[in-house]
Amino acid sequence: MAYELNGIQYPSVTQITGMLEKPALLGWAANCAVDHVFENLETVRDPLSNVHQVEAVLEEARKAYTAKRDAAADAGTMTHDAIEAYIRGEEYLSILENKDEEIKQNAINGFLAFLSWEEKNHVKWLESEVQVFCTSVGYAGRFDAIAIINGHRYLIDFKTSKGVWPEFSWQLCAYRQAYNEMYPERAVENLAVLHLDKDTSEPTFKPIESGIDRMTALFNSLVWAYYLMKNRRLRNNPFVEKAKNYRS
Repeated sequence: MAYELNGIQYPSVTQITGMLEKPALLGWAANCAVDHVFENLETVRDPLSNVHQVEAVLEEARKAYTAKRDAAADAGTMTHDAIEAYIRGEEYLSILENKDEEIKQNAINGFLAFLSWEEKNHVKWLESEVQVFCTSVGYAGRFDAIAIINGHRYLIDFKTSKGVWPEFSWQLCAYRQAYNEMYPERAVENLAVLHLDKDTSEPTFKPIESGIDRMTALFNSLVWAYYLMKNRRLRNNPFVEKAKNYRS
């Protein structure tokens, strides 16, 4: 997804961090395939007598991770949208409705995790769904909120993934840099991930307290690597033209 400001398109923070290797996802995808075969064990137990059925099961196993990934994304989007509506004081219960009961329950679990965390902390929401641009480095993005939490002002992002991955810290450092470039008069220092478990309804608040300058510098290097490696069509983007000079 590209963001546009003053006629110039920029790549998103998540596009940039998407270049990072994610070894945990490889194991997860493999487990999805194994789980699908296990769920259809009776069919594959005697492959000679059910050749076509076995082939169908194996083909479905090949794509099992995409179905789970898409369902998880749907549930995560519902949770995020419900939280945004809640923060804005708008109706949010209808957002958690879905024809697929598993997706619906996962979305509700994520939202309940959010409510549980908020109830146990002193939280004042200041900004929600904040879009930012870092024109000096060449990227843009959107993070979930800025809030005063137990007396401290935080830039916070909600995550409903299976775990808290290292790239989340890079993303938050990137959002902070962009926000502070746009709004130096209200610069934010504290960063945190609020992980909302869609299976257990348990929240985990994870502040990022060390290595912020280092991770910001690493992210900036990754942005330039993105421009050098990806020949993307981004309207009027000066970094694209600069990168072309290195490739020519």
